Amino acid sequence: MTERESKKKIFGISDEVIEKCVRCGSCRTVCPVFNVTHEEPSVARGKIFLANMINKGNIELDKEAAGIFNLCATCLRCAEICPLKVNYEKIIISARALCVEKFGLSPEKKAAVFLFSNRELLKALGKVAAPLTKIFTKSSKSPQNRLFPIDIPKIGKVLLPEIKSKPFNDKDRWYSAKGKEKGKVAFFSGCMFNNFYTETAQNVVKVLNALGYSVFVPRDQHCCGAPALFAGDLKTFEKMKEKNLKTFQNLNVDFIVTACATCGHILKKEYKETSFKTKELIEVLFENLEELRKWKFPQKVIVTWHHPCHIVRGQKIPRNYPLDVLKVIENIEFVNLEEADNCCGMGGSFKLSHPEISKEIQLKKVRNIEKTKGDFVLTECPGCVMNIAEGLERINSNIKSLHIADILAKCID
Repeated sequence: MTERESKKKIFGISDEVIEKCVRCGSCRTVCPVFNVTHEEPSVARGKIFLANMINKGNIELDKEAAGIFNLCATCLRCAEICPLKVNYEKIIISARALCVEKFGLSPEKKAAVFLFSNRELLKALGKVAAPLTKIFTKSSKSPQNRLFPIDIPKIGKVLLPEIKSKPFNDKDRWYSAKGKEKGKVAFFSGCMFNNFYTETAQNVVKVLNALGYSVFVPRDQHCCGAPALFAGDLKTFEKMKEKNLKTFQNLNVDFIVTACATCGHILKKEYKETSFKTKELIEVLFENLEELRKWKFPQKVIVTWHHPCHIVRGQKIPRNYPLDVLKVIENIEFVNLEEADNCCGMGGSFKLSHPEISKEIQLKKVRNIEKTKGDFVLTECPGCVMNIAEGLERINSNIKSLHIADILAKCID
């Protein structure tokens, strides 16, 4: 095998996939990172051109190139707008995998992958850190989140999810449907709900029960593998995937429900060996619009909606689903959000690797949210909830960032 063929095999992508990009520049108009840096390597076509040069053996993959491949929030705006439908996500993950093979993971990505791929470690950390969290952090306006006690230079306020002393999925549990059972589902709760946003996880179950679904929460579930996959650590991703397949493959349920945009995206796209069907919570809600017309929020409120990248672009769930759901709930007034489907700047470990760029993307998002003059901004991604809540703290907004399940649970008697 020649050196060039070896490089192609490592990338796992053909010349045809890469050369489909004609460098038209459409991606420049929507890329949140490029709109901050205004530098060509930040945008998809720049990274694809770099991948092509490396894949052909024209240049060496060095640490500078590896840094360019990591300068991306994987929001998929570029793939959505691309007139030729270039598979950018496949290219960027493959490129990062080559970088990991040659240089290893960066310290922040290594820490994130190690933490979220070790369920027992997260559980042990919760027992130790939970009682200390309230001592060494400050309360925030956003439920289940805490503020770092001091501002960080160039970054400002930093918000952290409040780690819990006991995971949500500490044991196998069945939660019975209210009234006539419509079906049985399993809840793939994911790392953030299991260890940080446990109240939201309980609200997801409460909402599903009220809609007529009995819910099984298996203890033996692990991280979906997204932190590893998007970092390019494919070996760790495959280990996580194998563990979850053993748990969910043979469950006697109608389908799997996720309430995390990224978990849903990964399960639907990467867990191709499964016999089960996965639905995002918002899909289940939309299927039950007639039932939701009977629901009523306790008082009148104004809400808006942020579209998570991995719902509208990753899973390609229609943008009208959450809007239609919220508009039928009595006492909820829905207002549109400018650039509602723009990335919030989280991007998983992107926020850790590029905090200043992430902050600029985040501030653009929350300034648009502040214009709505609403009470709540809702979404269906725990990472977005946390990042938007932090941004709202930074501009001293009184609008609260919540998961949609947290609002809907208050409509249930």
